[in-house]
Amino acid sequence: MTRFYYIAASHALPTGSFGQKKTVMTINDYVTNVNPAAMDQLNMQILLEKYPQGDKLMDIYETEEDAAGLYISGPMTRHSSNPFRHPFVYQVNPEGGSFKINNEMKQSHPVSYQTSKKCLIELFDYLSRNIEKGDDLELYSCWAYGQERFSDTPRKELDLVIELSTFQLGNEFEWKERQYISVKK
Repeated sequence: MTRFYYIAASHALPTGSFGQKKTVMTINDYVTNVNPAAMDQLNMQILLEKYPQGDKLMDIYETEEDAAGLYISGPMTRHSSNPFRHPFVYQVNPEGGSFKINNEMKQSHPVSYQTSKKCLIELFDYLSRNIEKGDDLELYSCWAYGQERFSDTPRKELDLVIELSTFQLGNEFEWKERQYISVKK
């Protein structure tokens, strides 16, 4: 089973990666100018065997936080029943983190906390950029059971309304399973 996160909108949304801070360079540039010791690593040797010219492009991140962000794909074309009112449904994935932060995580796993917080910041920045005043977006999370991923109804006790004009993330937030969130501006 896999946990899936969705955004639904009344209009088309931009897709792709958001929030990552990376440098793109060739394998040769990386092993020559950035990390010559990588030549001794098995993964790099395999890459160089596969791309002997070393001209294959690769993404370089200076920190784990730089690698954190969002990936939005869609819109979904086939979904029979789902909890959304809006027709444009997109899958959203946290990259390098999660959609959960809390004080315990901040103390015990500070890097995971920072990468997850960045994923959440990017999520709310993305939502804010892609919603007009007076409009709303819908969020939902569920476990996938094949084509039956929306078979479990939202847990009404977890329903949440977020008003972006007053929302502040803080140190604790969790986008819970089967939680329906209405985001307004």
